[in-house]
Amino acid sequence: MALTLAGLAGRDDEWLAQPVPADPSMNHHWAWFHVMEDEVSHRGQMRLIRRLLQQEAP
Repeated sequence: MALTLAGLAGRDDEWLAQPVPADPSMNHHWAWFHVMEDEVSHRGQMRLIRRLLQQEAP
């Protein structure tokens, strides 16, 4: 996490607007928004699974 934050701290708004080399139809802002959105979704899934497993424990 710290490495990601340090890397993003060195970027500016101009970089966010540039196309992503792997897919020029999207820019870095779009890509990072979806990375974070996906992270939040997975954290919610993990919480749900932990809660369900705790309910099953004897």
